Amino acid sequence: MNTTKDKAIKKVMDDFESLSKLTLQQMELLAIIIASEHTNMSAERLKQIRKNETKIDAYEIKISNRIINTIVLYKPVASELRKIMASYRMITNLERIGDLIMKVVNVVKKFKDPNLLLLNSTDISKMLSVSTEMISKAIFSFTNNDKEAALWTIRSDRIVDDLNRQILKNSIVADKFSGKLQKVILNFIGIKSIISSIERIADHAAHIAEASIYAYEGTDIRHQGLQKS
Repeated sequence: MNTTKDKAIKKVMDDFESLSKLTLQQMELLAIIIASEHTNMSAERLKQIRKNETKIDAYEIKISNRIINTIVLYKPVASELRKIMASYRMITNLERIGDLIMKVVNVVKKFKDPNLLLLNSTDISKMLSVSTEMISKAIFSFTNNDKEAALWTIRSDRIVDDLNRQILKNSIVADKFSGKLQKVILNFIGIKSIISSIERIADHAAHIAEASIYAYEGTDIRHQGLQKS
């Protein structure tokens, strides 16, 4: 047994776990903001979210460097290499999820008229909840070699897609375009930006689940769907 190599791989996995927990924490903070009855988030919460985002970016760089060093220095065997490369795909998706969380936070912060956001807060919160569970199960599938959890995550992406369309439909029906049309359009753009970002978060969770299946089966199911799974 190559003890040094095992330690190097363990460090990658430990940092991956820390990054995963931090990303899920960001999702929880975002859920609190979306469920709030006003769009004026506290300075303390905003500071925490920004601090976490900086940590997420740092983790991506740190883990990427660890992965490169591990491959170059220790020449992992095929199964180890799959696991390492799967984790690399996952940290990229986790970092992008972090970016999308910040995008939603910034849109909410700039909302001038919160009525449209409040009107859809229940559905948006549901969309966010499903996406958070997708991330959690995708990570679980990787750390526990659970293919069913990965497949559940990939299938659940459709739920978030459907919610995206439904929220937009509700927003259009709810507003009769009375008053200043420009203000209405800007509100719709804001809502669209929020729910599209959450939809992309769900997409990245599905990508993590696909990488999880690749890690322990060596099968790349991207662009293949689930027909043969």
